Amino acid sequence: MKVSASGASRVYGGVTGEQRIAERRRKLIEAGMNLFGSGDSSNVRVKDVVVEAGLTERYFYESFSDLGSLFEAVLEVTMDVIERDVEAAILKAPDDGLSRVSAGLRTSVEVLAADPRMIRIVFVEALGKGGRASSRRHEILVRAAQNFFRWSEAGLGDFGSGPVESRMKAFAMSGAASELLISWAEGLLDVSPEELADFLVGLYWRTNLP
Repeated sequence: MKVSASGASRVYGGVTGEQRIAERRRKLIEAGMNLFGSGDSSNVRVKDVVVEAGLTERYFYESFSDLGSLFEAVLEVTMDVIERDVEAAILKAPDDGLSRVSAGLRTSVEVLAADPRMIRIVFVEALGKGGRASSRRHEILVRAAQNFFRWSEAGLGDFGSGPVESRMKAFAMSGAASELLISWAEGLLDVSPEELADFLVGLYWRTNLP
């Protein structure tokens, strides 16, 4: 649904049309996080989203074409939150590969444990078999591998042209960490966030990146 330029620019109560649209979009994304991040998201409908957001259905189509596009937005917001907190932690870490990766892994697990919705959105709905965004699995794993590569050794340069052994190890860590987190998200691993983070850091150390 398109909003006319004149409609979007009108000001009511000191709030512009663009600001109102942005706020409705924010509410829809938050509603999507609640529903997609719940234990049973397979039957989520547009009607459920707008009820959760406190809006009417026409406002859903103001920002999203369908539930798939909403989930894509929810996934990006979720990953951006995780990566923002991880980058902040890495900036404070000692300047060596193990310390940076340790900070990245521990912060990732802490953020996920603090908001279980994120665990399900990323590791069940996006990366899990048959999830809403399972087609993006490879893209997400590459994104994680690039992070491992960058955290491991800042001087290795661009991921695509970096040493092949370092890239293979980064992909190995990306895949292993993702599978462990998926199993944790699905309740197959009865371990605390601290135990999971310790194992992941140890796995990195044994992999000996770069």
